[in-house]
Amino acid sequence: MKPTEEWRKLIFDLSDQAFFDLVRNYLGDIHTPFNKHNLLDQLEAFLLKKSNLDQIISMIDSSDAALLSAIDFLGKAGMEQLYSLFSDEKPYYSFYTQLMNLEERLLICPVRGEKGVQTVVISPIFRDELKKRVIDIDLFLGCKKAAMKRASRYSWYDVPVISAYLSALLAKKGKTSVLIPGRNLAPEFEEIIRDILVKHSLLHQTGRHLVPVKESFKELFSLGSQEVSHFFIQSYLDADPLEALAYENMRTDRAYPDRAFARLVKCTAYLAGLDAGDIQSHKANLIRANLVVEEGTGLRKLTPVQTSEEGRIVVQPDFSLYVQGTLDPEENITLAFYSEIRELDVISRWEVTRESFMRGIRSGISAGSFIRLLEEKSGAPLPQNILFSFKSWEEECQGIAVYRGCVIKVDKRFSKLLDNNSTFKRYMKEKLFDGLYLISDEDFPEAMKVVESISGQSLALPPEKKTANIFSLTVEGNDFSQFKNYEKPDARAKKHDISDRLLKKIETLDITQEQKDILTDRVHRKLILSEDQLDSGGVRYELMEARGIDYNRKMRLCQHVMEVGGAFLELSLGTDETLLVKPVQLKKVGNDMLIIGDEIPEGAQIQVPLRKVRYMRKVRTSLMG
Repeated sequence: MKPTEEWRKLIFDLSDQAFFDLVRNYLGDIHTPFNKHNLLDQLEAFLLKKSNLDQIISMIDSSDAALLSAIDFLGKAGMEQLYSLFSDEKPYYSFYTQLMNLEERLLICPVRGEKGVQTVVISPIFRDELKKRVIDIDLFLGCKKAAMKRASRYSWYDVPVISAYLSALLAKKGKTSVLIPGRNLAPEFEEIIRDILVKHSLLHQTGRHLVPVKESFKELFSLGSQEVSHFFIQSYLDADPLEALAYENMRTDRAYPDRAFARLVKCTAYLAGLDAGDIQSHKANLIRANLVVEEGTGLRKLTPVQTSEEGRIVVQPDFSLYVQGTLDPEENITLAFYSEIRELDVISRWEVTRESFMRGIRSGISAGSFIRLLEEKSGAPLPQNILFSFKSWEEECQGIAVYRGCVIKVDKRFSKLLDNNSTFKRYMKEKLFDGLYLISDEDFPEAMKVVESISGQSLALPPEKKTANIFSLTVEGNDFSQFKNYEKPDARAKKHDISDRLLKKIETLDITQEQKDILTDRVHRKLILSEDQLDSGGVRYELMEARGIDYNRKMRLCQHVMEVGGAFLELSLGTDETLLVKPVQLKKVGNDMLIIGDEIPEGAQIQVPLRKVRYMRKVRTSLMG
């Protein structure tokens, strides 16, 4: 359905009173005979006339724009969700009257949401224009544009640090101590990295030992450094899905003061169907994990330490390795498998030991791959003493082998056939004994096909091992790209205040004071777009407000709201006390009347003496019912 068709249906379905009041306000008096479809055509043409449309946009102030942006951003939101975003800056009665004003200006429309709950959306007829010239998520959230904030030193989620901790964990020397200039990384980060590696089957705990899982690391090697950092960050935040999503939705080029961060978390929670929880706790957790930093401008999302310098490795005869520049994840982790970290700095120091070298071989990455890495990054062949030691350690390591796999057992009828089958030999890891063969898990299904073809038997295979994708993160299935991918509104949307001119014009009109008051109120409510609307024919008297000592008017307004329905009363009791009330009864007490009603939104019953009310105003519950 086209936007104008959506809008026409909403307006056409209004009650007759609401429809004709709307038409009279913009088009003037309605002459009989009339046709509602023709009136709707005229109203649409009037609102979309360039001068009138520009004036509608011009009268949207920053407070209106923030609320409109929230409504657009959340898609469909109820009163409760919207008010929770603005409760820290305005009382409910101010929020509610502003929302109703946006509705009577036709900028928003109420619609029925899930389970019949009434929600509001941007008016279809103005949607495109508002998105182009008004909707501004920065204004709504209250965040500020700022240069990207880079971390001043390595953080626990940077690939070099992960590799250094991985090396220390595999060395099995108890608590690690990864040295970084100015400090050691906090011990809890070691536990974080260890837990993530084990949780996602990158490391397997077997007895006292942590053993690398070759296939999982192959998957990790397919990622770039930033993707690996992102994986570890999201894995860490996985314990609290809302924190993971809120962090994901923060922009690196924005600063988030407390109010902005609170709104970001609340919006994220609403869109994800989660409880916002303790926002200050979320903030503290992100700061503690060194994912954000708090500055004078607000909370800033850190970007990892980056260097464009290509990685180099200097190999010393004493088996020390000095690493400078950037290595990719596979190179970093290969280094971690085959050597031990000594110091992590701009130039990091590693050392290859007999134990670390054997550990590297058992990780599944060949010694040849490690040697090629050192020679490529050093730009020279390895010293002969190092090559000799590597070869000696490799032979020593292969003297004892531990395999994980499957065993196929056959009798003598089939063992000779398998021994001489070239295809089966490719899958055989080792012949353990006559008729007893060790096959790796990954080759087992194909090896069994050979056995079936030789034996002529259909054999039942064990269930194939299913491994979950280790990179399935909390954010999967949630698309919150609107937090990051939006354009600022057109700066050419200029403000044009015509209210003074309109108010002066009203004073010159030959109409009653009551009619002047009605037109003046419409100007203040931004319902008048041009002088053509200042026509007494379009003015129908409606009791809207009462103030001061006009006791009878206040009583009549209260009775009117109770009888007609569809409205609340805004009651001002003093400079600092204003209530929004649904009146249900007027009760005489002594020489005064008592207004008995339900306070909005809490619903608690209150009683207010009529004489105590300084100002009373009728507030519609909804123009569109």
